Amino acid sequence: MKRRLGQTWTHKLVIPLTLVWVLATLGWGGGRSEGLGGRPLVSVWSSDPGDYDPHHTSHPVAMAVFRHVCEPLFYEDFDGGVRGLLAEDEIEYEDDGRRLTVRLRSGITFHDGTPLDARAVQASFERLQRLGVSPLLNDLRRVAVAAQPDGRRVVFILPAPDHEFVRLVLSNPYAAIVSPRAGDATTPGFVACTGPYRFAPDLYRPDRSLTLVWNPEYRWPPAYFVNRGAAHVPRLQFLFEPDREQRLELLLDGKACVLSLSGEQVAQVAASARFRLYEAIGGVTYVGFNFQYPRWQDARVRQAVALALDKAALAEGGPFLIADTPLAPNAAGYDRRAAAFGYGYDPARSRALLAQAGFDAEAEVVLLIPASTSYRELAAVVQRQLEAVGLRLRIREVPQPDLLTQRQDFDLLLFDYAWDHYTALGIFLGPGPRNLLNYPGGDIAALVWEARTTADPGRRQQLVLEAQRLVLEQALWQPLLVRRITFAVDGTCVHGERPSPAGELLFHDAVTFP
Repeated sequence: MKRRLGQTWTHKLVIPLTLVWVLATLGWGGGRSEGLGGRPLVSVWSSDPGDYDPHHTSHPVAMAVFRHVCEPLFYEDFDGGVRGLLAEDEIEYEDDGRRLTVRLRSGITFHDGTPLDARAVQASFERLQRLGVSPLLNDLRRVAVAAQPDGRRVVFILPAPDHEFVRLVLSNPYAAIVSPRAGDATTPGFVACTGPYRFAPDLYRPDRSLTLVWNPEYRWPPAYFVNRGAAHVPRLQFLFEPDREQRLELLLDGKACVLSLSGEQVAQVAASARFRLYEAIGGVTYVGFNFQYPRWQDARVRQAVALALDKAALAEGGPFLIADTPLAPNAAGYDRRAAAFGYGYDPARSRALLAQAGFDAEAEVVLLIPASTSYRELAAVVQRQLEAVGLRLRIREVPQPDLLTQRQDFDLLLFDYAWDHYTALGIFLGPGPRNLLNYPGGDIAALVWEARTTADPGRRQQLVLEAQRLVLEQALWQPLLVRRITFAVDGTCVHGERPSPAGELLFHDAVTFP
């Protein structure tokens, strides 16, 4: 059976909260590049992720970089449909949906000159599986990928019918197709891909700047772009600068084009007709528990922590929504009914549960956070709230890449996730490298997998609701905040920017002013 992709799949992607907090401030500077007018777009971020390999990193800032460089087989359009990017729209389904045949577009080459063919696609997926750290690893663990002799067709053999596979895997940025020449090297991960820009290793200055150079051969953008050829802007440059006030000054002084604003900056920028504003919703920030330690295996202790956290106070001073469910409001599977299963703010009940459980008030509780100013500020409020009910907290910071790729010693984890779909529950509370909480149960992952394999949308939603009920009632993690994001674009710097279906600003159509 052949199926042409269209509006079969419906969901809204989620912008990473971490991406917003470390900031993607895009601007321009420098001189002209050969053969093109306009100035390069310069992005100012708080820190250098250090790893830009889509098969290795899951750092949201790294993704914001490599999405200009690397592309998956399919993409999601604004109408919710999934369409071909490196592949054609039509997919052949056989064996009750367990066997999917994808046909590749012709005339596409990697940045290193290697042709995109079926063997290259097979090698790319096998590399992702072999590296063993991708957030997609569970989705691909038992999937076989086979290049066909004609060089144009690739077969995916699934362990069971999966009604979400094309949308969640084949159109996912972390499943980007990389050149077979990439090998298994991952740091800093400057792989050759097929996108409108390429990495320029000779222009990389660790912890200072990263530059992407246009791909003059690019001719296959998503349909929502007007420009069907190479990008107009010759270079994208990313500078690493920790001071957010300085980033705002760059925007106000006309030295930067685009800024993701903090809450107090929105009114200041919105007052000027010079700026265009774009709004989006970010991912979910949560507190999780390290289940490898017995004290967090007691549901009463986890519930006590949930009851001690005043979300309204945490949301003060920032453009936040309160997160009452494990999923962001624009994520597939979000169901506001799940909020009924959670815990409100009740410090008296929190103290009672801790006493009931016999929790040792003298025991040190390590709160692990990614090293950033924004997490540091939020962690300070969390610390005060938990110490008010009798916990003795110590905050420990680690670089976010280390948090994601190395097992850490902690009691509580303050982190965020930006997964665009209910499968986040199975990823973070199921087997695989993204189970940062060491959760031993397979109940959540089993419900998620059943939801993925059922064709009945109503049944699927009930299964997802049940998974959220278990997460909240058992306090497996405590959702705290969802960030409301505002982007400001300086119209005197650039025009032609375009929000993606995920709400990110894309610049394939953009033109900078000289």
